[in-house]
Amino acid sequence: MKKIQALILTALLTTAGSASAEHQGMGEHCKMHTKVTFEQADKDKNGTLDREEAKAVCGEKFDVMDTDKDGTLSKDEVMVCGRKKHDENDQLHVKRSKEFAAADKDSDGTLTKEEAKKLKKVYQNFDAIDADKDGTVSREEVHNFMHKDK
Repeated sequence: MKKIQALILTALLTTAGSASAEHQGMGEHCKMHTKVTFEQADKDKNGTLDREEAKAVCGEKFDVMDTDKDGTLSKDEVMVCGRKKHDENDQLHVKRSKEFAAADKDSDGTLTKEEAKKLKKVYQNFDAIDADKDGTVSREEVHNFMHKDK
């Protein structure tokens, strides 16, 4: 029994470490994509998610995620969805962060309206993105604006 507990603990620590490592360098905005954990979504605590419970965890189509077609989602099925979404989001975040950095000519971590001209959507929505109305937009302000309806 102690071997099983040790293996489970090792697996959890390994998973937690890799999840944290994947977010290094991405900034605080990456944390916004997490809705709730599997355990929080599993309202009836039966170890699986029904169609309604699954909505809180991952927005993909339930039928696509339910790979064994048993009408529920296991934690493994949800994790596959999460990894896929995470990989897609990571690639997009890296791309957008690079674009932001390239436009940030003075490398101060913010864009003036002039610098924002290099990023069409940011420039077009500059005043709405500038949440603190300081005349510049940070990467976090841009991210918050772009994801406010998601």
